[in-house]
Amino acid sequence: MNGTGTTRTDWSRWAGVALTALLAVLAFTVQWGVVTAKLDHVEKRLDELIVEARALRTEYQAIERRVSYLEGQQNGRTPP
Repeated sequence: MNGTGTTRTDWSRWAGVALTALLAVLAFTVQWGVVTAKLDHVEKRLDELIVEARALRTEYQAIERRVSYLEGQQNGRTPP
């Protein structure tokens, strides 16, 4: 025992608990940052895919219009 009435093991026990809690909070903070960064990357990639899908849809509609026009020309012809 020291002069305050507590033993050295009591102090070291509380220091261990505090250190463990601090490390847990630090690990949680780092993990939260990693997850947030990955979610940001996923969000950006989804935005890119949406833009690509819209472009493909526009191109597909243009092809459909051309095919429809050609079918109309073919159906309008009279056989010789």
